[in-house]
Amino acid sequence: MIKINLVYIDDGPEPSLARYLDSEYHNSDVEINYSDIIFEPGDGYERLLYDSKVQSANIIIVDSWLFENKTASAGKFTGEEFKLVLKKFYPFIEVIVITQNGTDANVQKIEKYNPTSGKTSTEHYEEKLSPFIDEAIQNIIQYQFLSQKLSENESWETVLKEKVLDTLSGAQRYDELSKTDINNLIAAFKEIQESLDGK
Repeated sequence: MIKINLVYIDDGPEPSLARYLDSEYHNSDVEINYSDIIFEPGDGYERLLYDSKVQSANIIIVDSWLFENKTASAGKFTGEEFKLVLKKFYPFIEVIVITQNGTDANVQKIEKYNPTSGKTSTEHYEEKLSPFIDEAIQNIIQYQFLSQKLSENESWETVLKEKVLDTLSGAQRYDELSKTDINNLIAAFKEIQESLDGK
């Protein structure tokens, strides 16, 4: 059975979400290995990019407001922007953004559980979150199937093949871009977001 590493990143993990991910969510196609990362106010995005749990993750659930803490050492940016940066280094990690501050039609986000909704937390996450996790798992199963096919295909150049397979396995190293390059990428994302918001 395929093993899926599911990581929840939040500065203040929501207990009902952590419980749902750890013990209530099930998918008969895979075995879920759950872990979490508590984002500390003094940490920046670099620590997360280097974190072994992030590098070995298949699915990451990240809080939208994670990097909006005023004391964050790397400045403020959102979970959505972190998702974009993460995709540069680990394109085959599936990232789901959660929020407690409402959703946005331009950016796919899942709302955290609100006790006043009239539903239990399990019902809420089964309805709102589980379809996205299920879809992410299907994507990962497809990546793994295709990586097996790629590894067996002798017509690919060895170096290119190894690079793709390393990326699929989370072995890609975070040394291709400098901190300035990452900041420029984030700034470009902000400009795009502002132009979308201005429409």
